[in-house]
Amino acid sequence: MAFQFTFDLNRCTGCQACVVGCWMENHAQQDLNWRQVHTFNGFRHPALPMFHLSLACHHCEDPACLKHCPANAYTKDAATGAVIIHAERCMGCRYCTWACPHDAPKFNAGLGTIEKCTFCFDRIGQGQEPACVARCPVEALGFEPSAPENRHHDIPGFPASTLNPSIRFQPLRRIVGPELCVVPKPALLASFLDQVLAVPERKITLRGEWSLVIFTSILAVLAGWFLAARMGGPAIPPLAFLGLGLLAMGLSAWHLGRRERAWRALLHLRSSWLSREIALVSSFLGLGGLYLVFFPHKHGLAWLAALVGFLGLLAVDRIYRVALTTGKPSLHSGQALLNGCYLLSILARLPFLFAGALALKTFLYVHRKWHFRRQGQPLRPWLSLTRLGLGFVLPAILWTWSPLLAALSAVLGDLVDRCEFYDELEVASPQGELAKAFKRGAALSVGTVE
Repeated sequence: MAFQFTFDLNRCTGCQACVVGCWMENHAQQDLNWRQVHTFNGFRHPALPMFHLSLACHHCEDPACLKHCPANAYTKDAATGAVIIHAERCMGCRYCTWACPHDAPKFNAGLGTIEKCTFCFDRIGQGQEPACVARCPVEALGFEPSAPENRHHDIPGFPASTLNPSIRFQPLRRIVGPELCVVPKPALLASFLDQVLAVPERKITLRGEWSLVIFTSILAVLAGWFLAARMGGPAIPPLAFLGLGLLAMGLSAWHLGRRERAWRALLHLRSSWLSREIALVSSFLGLGGLYLVFFPHKHGLAWLAALVGFLGLLAVDRIYRVALTTGKPSLHSGQALLNGCYLLSILARLPFLFAGALALKTFLYVHRKWHFRRQGQPLRPWLSLTRLGLGFVLPAILWTWSPLLAALSAVLGDLVDRCEFYDELEVASPQGELAKAFKRGAALSVGTVE
């Protein structure tokens, strides 16, 4: 029989007994806290309720970690519903930490692998409650047979998803409304919130993922250049293709916690776009290398390699859909497939494709900046002007005169945009959602009294 957690927001006092109980039960295999207690309105804003959320892994019915893990390191126990990470299979790519909106998988930097709540499936098998539930002194945290139809997930700070997490919330019986309080000086309040609200640690950063920036940029160049050469553009030297390809593959494994297990990335082609990316990119480099070095007259092989290369770019873009923050449409001007098409249009001198790619990328870039301006995020004007000049203005000027210079300028502009792309990615988390909910609630409570 599958089970689910229950949590009563009216009972929890934030005492952390569940966190301690989890550690006492699992400390032999646990270096990081698997369960965390988050507080909403810890500053006791008078117009908003205060409550605590005790959250760990919710052992979803359709778990994102299991679905997206390329190494096939997750399994789901049919008897209890527990989602289990097998550390001996994990290669430390951390993609599950991006895909999970509940911040359940934890990356252990010392071991280079993931660890997480096990649902105490061994205790359940013996007819006992999970340790966190057993040690909750106020019975806020509970445990019961799975009942998806009775779950209530519309809770501030709990990210919405289609994963069907196995937890049922008992919502607050009384919500304090903003109409009960008028808070003066809106500007001062906004400044206060920006200073005191804890900003969650970002899981994806440009500094942390620089190797993937270079890897994806090289891949877009190779795919665009390879196909352009087949369509009358400048030839791609075999040594350059192989050298850049080997560099790209090395960089793709650089960020792994356990690089010796990189081969496991091919084990979950059925549902993981990361597995598909590695398979497609490896196939593109292998087929392209065979054509350029050994079979330069096998044109069918060349077209097949080109197709696989662009499918690899598509797979790259699919990986990052879990963290795009561009607003609608959910496209980014620095996406790998767009960059490959843009370079192809320049090197192969395809005017209609060039005009279309240039217009689309310019629109997406300007739209994204407009969206960030509405959200109050920094626009970084000098960086934006550099990207617009290198990536769009210069290629448009140089396209008819020198395709190679236009291509070089486009690649540099796309590299700037790709760096912005990684800097803008944001993964949903309970702490982040609580901060957003608090800011929204506090903004609604602001009166006009000075």
